[in-house]
Amino acid sequence: MAAPPGETTNALIGIFRLARLDPTGIEFFRNTPGAFWRSFKVALIIAPFYAGLLSMRYAMGEVSTPPLRFIAVETIAYTIAWLAFPVIVEPISRAMGRSDKYIRFIIAYNWASLLQNMLYLPLAMLSVTAVLPPDSGGGFGLIVLLVIMGFTWFIARTALEISAGRAAGLVVIDFTISLLINGYAEKML
Repeated sequence: MAAPPGETTNALIGIFRLARLDPTGIEFFRNTPGAFWRSFKVALIIAPFYAGLLSMRYAMGEVSTPPLRFIAVETIAYTIAWLAFPVIVEPISRAMGRSDKYIRFIIAYNWASLLQNMLYLPLAMLSVTAVLPPDSGGGFGLIVLLVIMGFTWFIARTALEISAGRAAGLVVIDFTISLLINGYAEKML
C-alpha cells in the first residue's frame, strides 16, 4: 500500500510542529485506516539503526546468549513493542469517548518514534561503546527519557483532546509496556 503523495512529508512536518509544542501539527496527519497502517513503516525505518545498537551490544559482550536466540528474542520484542501500545490504547480511547481520534493519535505516536529514536539511539550507542561512560550518561539519559515522555504526553493530549491527567495515564501505560517487554526480553536472554 503506497502512501498518497505528500503523506510522509506532511507527517514529518506535523511531528516537527508537535515537537515545538504546536498543537496544529496534528492537522498534518491523515485520519484514515490506510494512513494508520502506513505509519507503522516508521518501525522499518528505525529497525536498521536499532539492529546496529543490538549488534554493538552483542559485540561488546553485553549479551552472552547464542546469536540466533538473541536475534529472535530481540526481533519478537521489537515487533511486540510496536504493536502492544496501539492494541491496548484502542479500548481505552473508546472508553474515553475518543474513538474518532484514536487513528490520528496512533499515527502521530508512530511518527514521533522516529524523532524520539533520533535522540535515544545515539545516546544508547555512545553508552554501549563506552565513549559515554554509563555513569555519566545517566543524568543525560534521564533528561532524554523525560523529554520523550513529555512529548508523548503532548501528542496524547493534543491528538485525543483529553485532560492532562488522562494523557499522563497513557504515558504511564506506554512506559510500563516498554519496561515489561524489555524486561521480559532481557530475562529470555
